[in-house]
Amino acid sequence: MQPMAVLERLSAQGHEQVIAFQDSRSGLRGFLAIHSTRRGPALGGVRIMRYPSEALAFEDALRLSRAMTLKTALADLPAGGGKAVILDRPGLRRRAAFEAFGRVVEGMQGRFHTGPDVGVRPADLEAIARSTSHVAREGDRKLGDISQHTALGVSHAMRACFELAGIAPRGARVVIQGAGNVGGWLARILAEVGCIIAVADVNGARARRVAREVGGVALPPARALTTACDALAPCALGGVLDARSISRLRARIVCGAANNVLATPEDAVRLARRGILYAPDYLANAGGVIRGAEYELLGRTQSWTSLEKIHDRMIHVSRLASRRRISTHEAAERLALARVRAGRGKRAR
Repeated sequence: MQPMAVLERLSAQGHEQVIAFQDSRSGLRGFLAIHSTRRGPALGGVRIMRYPSEALAFEDALRLSRAMTLKTALADLPAGGGKAVILDRPGLRRRAAFEAFGRVVEGMQGRFHTGPDVGVRPADLEAIARSTSHVAREGDRKLGDISQHTALGVSHAMRACFELAGIAPRGARVVIQGAGNVGGWLARILAEVGCIIAVADVNGARARRVAREVGGVALPPARALTTACDALAPCALGGVLDARSISRLRARIVCGAANNVLATPEDAVRLARRGILYAPDYLANAGGVIRGAEYELLGRTQSWTSLEKIHDRMIHVSRLASRRRISTHEAAERLALARVRAGRGKRAR
């Protein structure tokens, strides 16, 4: 991508800043994207993946950072959105690389606060914390388990979807795609209210373990999107819902924890045309960032009540979409962007 094309992309999507960083001693390479700080410091995790190319890593940072702005605005937090991606590649000295990344975060002087995302381990967060205080670490008793908070938020969004669709939670069939930390917590939470759980994961042993724990069944990954169910909960990587997969869905609701679950914005319209209720990902999966913002920015102790508001937001977005005859994705985005334009501490409904 030519330099001018990059700048045009940033301008079109409203990004404030993107940093390409590297550290030759550790092998660190990656991107840090700041989408918006209009409402407050940018919040966003760091992920480490084996990207096919640097260009795709750059695109991921842009897409995820914008989604974080929408997430924080919709949750009415005094914060904006950012994201960091690290290229996992041969020769990477992991501990030194994350310490170097911490220095990048520290150099932002509080404009960016980070935490765990895909591929990041507790030891990586400890390494970041050796260089900066602007990182949320797992195991902090005051912060709590971010994965649990995320899953609880998704459960509140799903409860709203059940109400909107006229489905009783007890006996509702839920397919959870992805049995990692968040997917596992979501399975346990939903099983407690009587949902019938099926779990799919590329790691078959992990799927079977979670399924056994909640009295559910494990599915082959290829069947996750085609199994008949009341609700599908994508809790793995994004981009799984596109024109082809949506045509094969046998779910009444899509509500999960994965970021950027739609391949394109048009896929939200495809879901609506099929009569499938979609909970926008950045609305449903905001529990973790809500808890992180409360702890890092607002100094609050652990609270579950703020997560319950995700239920009300889902109801509001669904009704807004119905009134304006638009998709829930577009309704949520309009609401979030209006709040961003209004700036810090102001609301737009």
